[in-house]
Amino acid sequence: MQHPLPQDENSESRSPLISIGLVVLAVLMVPMLLYSGGPDGPAKIGDVVFATERHRVRFVNPESLFTLGYQDFCVLESRTQLVVQQTGVPPDGSLIAEVIGTHQEQPPYCLPRVPVILHPHQVTLHVDLWGGVKNALARVFGGS
Repeated sequence: MQHPLPQDENSESRSPLISIGLVVLAVLMVPMLLYSGGPDGPAKIGDVVFATERHRVRFVNPESLFTLGYQDFCVLESRTQLVVQQTGVPPDGSLIAEVIGTHQEQPPYCLPRVPVILHPHQVTLHVDLWGGVKNALARVFGGS
C-alpha cells in the first residue's frame, strides 16, 4: 500500500480555501457591478453627483471670486463630488451644484461650497468605480 505524498495532502487542504476565497470575491464584486451598471436617472435637489471627467464649469457669481485670482470659471477634476442645489436652469436644463470634498483649493480648481453651473453630461449619479480602481493600481505599480 502506497502512502500519499505530503504534496498531495497539502494541495487537497488548499482547494477549499481557494473556493471560499472565490466565493467571497464574487459576493463583494456583484453589488459593485450592479451599482455601477444601474440606470442614472435625473439628478434631484440634494443629490450627490460626481464629475464624469475633467471639466471647465462657470461660477454662478464670478464677481465675488475675482479677488482670489479666479476668472468666471473653474476646473472640476474627474470624480469630484458635488451637491445639487437647483435643477432645470434655463435655457438647456443645467444644474447648479456646490463642490464638496475637493483636494485642490487654488485657481483654476473649484472651491468647496461655491455654486457652479453644470450641464447634465458633465455629472453622473454613480461614482466611476473602474476609473478609481485603475488610478489606484497605476499609483501602486507606477511608483508615483
